[in-house]
Amino acid sequence: MSCLADEFCHLKVWKLDDAAMRDHSPASIWDAAASARRSRGGRSLDDSRMSYSSSGSFTASGGTSDASYGSYCRGLGEEPSVHSHNTFAAGMIYVDPRSLSILRDIASAMFGSRHEDVLRAAFDRHCAQLARYIEILDIDNIFGYQMEESREVLLEAWTSTMHIIISFLSEMQRQLNRHDFGSFDRIKEEYFLAIARVTAMKLLSSASSIGFQVSPPTDKPCENSYGGAARRGLSKMVDVVMVYQALDHGLPAILSLLSGETKELVVAEAEGLIKRLSEAFAKSSDELNKTVRSQLLFIADTGVHRFTKRIVDHVRFLVQHRRAVYPMLLADGRRRLEPFGELVTRLVLSLEFTLSVNSKSLQLRQGQEQIFLLNNVHFILVEAEKDAELVLILGESWFLRCQDQFDQFIAGYLDVSWTPVLSSLERKTRFSVMLWPHQLLCKLTSAFEVTCSAHKNWKVADPLLRDRLREAVSHKVLPLLYRMQVECGSEKLHKSATYSVDQIKSQLLKLFEG
Repeated sequence: MSCLADEFCHLKVWKLDDAAMRDHSPASIWDAAASARRSRGGRSLDDSRMSYSSSGSFTASGGTSDASYGSYCRGLGEEPSVHSHNTFAAGMIYVDPRSLSILRDIASAMFGSRHEDVLRAAFDRHCAQLARYIEILDIDNIFGYQMEESREVLLEAWTSTMHIIISFLSEMQRQLNRHDFGSFDRIKEEYFLAIARVTAMKLLSSASSIGFQVSPPTDKPCENSYGGAARRGLSKMVDVVMVYQALDHGLPAILSLLSGETKELVVAEAEGLIKRLSEAFAKSSDELNKTVRSQLLFIADTGVHRFTKRIVDHVRFLVQHRRAVYPMLLADGRRRLEPFGELVTRLVLSLEFTLSVNSKSLQLRQGQEQIFLLNNVHFILVEAEKDAELVLILGESWFLRCQDQFDQFIAGYLDVSWTPVLSSLERKTRFSVMLWPHQLLCKLTSAFEVTCSAHKNWKVADPLLRDRLREAVSHKVLPLLYRMQVECGSEKLHKSATYSVDQIKSQLLKLFEG
């Protein structure tokens, strides 16, 4: 009877139609994943890799219960259902009529001799083989030789595979319930659960492999110059969120197909994976924060640094997908919003710290340090204001502190860049006392020309911030020019000075164009 049971498990009961073989083959899945990656232009921006928003979390714990699963699905705003998948694979998979009579005969013989337990044991023993006969459920064949692909492509393929498999399992279950299989009807649910269990387990295993894929090593010089360590840290956190979010969307439909011990086994495996993802997220968060604070930046100009843009993009990504991040920051089984806010705030403060340290350690011209910090902190503030949730997380005090910093940066810039220019008018030496006012004015306009020519090339992209800086320079410079105009007389002023007051005003309007 054992041999007969084994023979039963080697029957190719299911067939795929031509469309399913063509459109949902392993090759087509990978082609679609690569095409989706190319359609985004190969962008590495974190949030370009997430095309859906998360809702809810996997909250089952302490074994499986319908209550915990129902709670999870209500978190998603829906009851456990695979209705959305039912129509997708309808007609694409069906019971092979040639195998149907053999299936009935073997089942009848096994039950007639009261050896149904032997058949059940064969299901457990050959569950992988049962699934492998259905090509679309053969996870090993789909992912076996493609794990060297980028995480983006792997996750595209995994998500597509998950949805396809859910659809086909749902259709298989529907067909098993619809047809009369004689004696086999008594164990057809166990037959289906054996196939569904091994398929779900392999899906979770492949998700784990993707989520914890090891990045290739990076040369230290390249890492330091271009933020390689920070990029890898960002990528790790994004990958964990993406895997968690994919599970968040797929597990309800998978679990709704299962029951009994099979469901408990799959939930236990899923809980273990989610726990590892949560631990990996926390570890990556700490490592990223340390990396950001120790990052050495190559500062080529006074504009917004690409490192600033990258970290701000990541912060906004985390906030956008906070519903997937919250469950990974659980404490004592209760959701706490504080840890998420602390995580985001800490990363923003670390970025500010790094910008400040790097601006001081590098050889910048007088005034460039202040303009660099002004540009970058202003960029952080403007981007933060675009997200209402991020505004609440950072708090009013952070925004007020940024405004105070702007005043300090501008005051510092004026002091180091324009105070020396205006010092040309001071009569500190015996020689300067002997100079006529119009001669002092010539010195001023000469120093003004040198400073203005250099600062015209400093980039301040934000028009309001640029106007604010120009206005500050005007308030610093023009009052002294007007005073000199009174002392010299307007006619002498025009004859002796390189620039008239109106020309100087015009030159100030060209500052910070980049």
